[in-house]
Amino acid sequence: MGVLSRTPAPIDCDRPASADFLRVLAAWAVGAFHIWQQSWYSRPAAEHWLRAGSVGVDFLVMLSAFCLFLPWANAAAQGRPLPQTRPAEFYRRRAARLLPAYYASLLFSLALAVYRSGWSRALAVDLFTHLTLTQQLFPACYIGTQLNAVSWTLTVFALFYLVFPLLAPLCARHPLPVLGALCVVQLVYSLWALPQYGGYAYPRLFNQFPAFCGVLAVGMAAALVFARLARGGWTQHFLLRAGCTVLGAAALVRLNTLMHAQAAAADYQRFQLVNRMPLVIAAAAVVVGFGLGLTLPVPARRLLRGLAALTYSFYLWHQMLTVFLKYDLHLPAWQGVTPPNQLGDKVWMRRADRLYWAAALTVGAAAYFLLEKPAASALHQTAQKMRAEKAR
Repeated sequence: MGVLSRTPAPIDCDRPASADFLRVLAAWAVGAFHIWQQSWYSRPAAEHWLRAGSVGVDFLVMLSAFCLFLPWANAAAQGRPLPQTRPAEFYRRRAARLLPAYYASLLFSLALAVYRSGWSRALAVDLFTHLTLTQQLFPACYIGTQLNAVSWTLTVFALFYLVFPLLAPLCARHPLPVLGALCVVQLVYSLWALPQYGGYAYPRLFNQFPAFCGVLAVGMAAALVFARLARGGWTQHFLLRAGCTVLGAAALVRLNTLMHAQAAAADYQRFQLVNRMPLVIAAAAVVVGFGLGLTLPVPARRLLRGLAALTYSFYLWHQMLTVFLKYDLHLPAWQGVTPPNQLGDKVWMRRADRLYWAAALTVGAAAYFLLEKPAASALHQTAQKMRAEKAR
């Protein structure tokens, strides 16, 4: 009883540190994958994460659903009135959060495209679809884009945000039908897309919004589970919290095993679509288990939150910056038409890996502090002033 009576620090029900941990892990995995593609430098202990790192996008989609829905899940679990968010206000906040940094990175990629190939009608169409976040609807602007290749994910997020103001209260009141319907959408879409594997169409099909509906359901279900368990008095018992930590660690081990399988798959994109749900369920279990079990010291919590804040700008810039350094500036220095990694130059590979990571982290941090954060703050203040003037 002495051990059981030990009182751990309270759980952060509004923003668990485990969500920031997974965000950093997912962003690192995606960045590691794209940088590895250009440098070919790998570390044996994490090689499977490099080769399978693209599935970090799936974790980010799931995590977006978890974090956005958590206030509704907490209200439902505590018997409080559900948050009343007007769609226009929700869209404004999402746009202020995402679009300034996105459009800045898009402008840089546009300048690169014009420098490399000049202006063309195809580039104009490419630009229009990226400005309107509809690039996934046009194969040439998605698979064959001349602009920022990683920005397709914003189409998935934009469609989720579009339906979220309706989806959130509905799911809070009727979770099983709503979550079940989302899973059915992904299942039916996946069964339709899988037979097309190996054909021209498949690469643009397996990452469309319907293929992520079940992923979104997992994130929202994880928020409901977390909120319901976090409000119980049992969370003040040391051994029970320790048990949740063990479950989180076991989920992380499972996730690592699935990443091994993803990296070794011969049919990589097919395997990803088939195993998308097991991967995100394991990732969600990491968030819930560690979120209920672990309480980090304040300095570690602040560090993790700070790193998580940088992930969006890092994500937007890392891939196109790496390609720019390698092929446009030939850095680290190399001559000829065949990159040194294709010639087996391991010294160059190591230098490239270090340079690309340093550049991506530096530019990502600069973009966050100099653009993303100030722009979001300025747009928020402008909206507040407009509301205040209307209220007069």
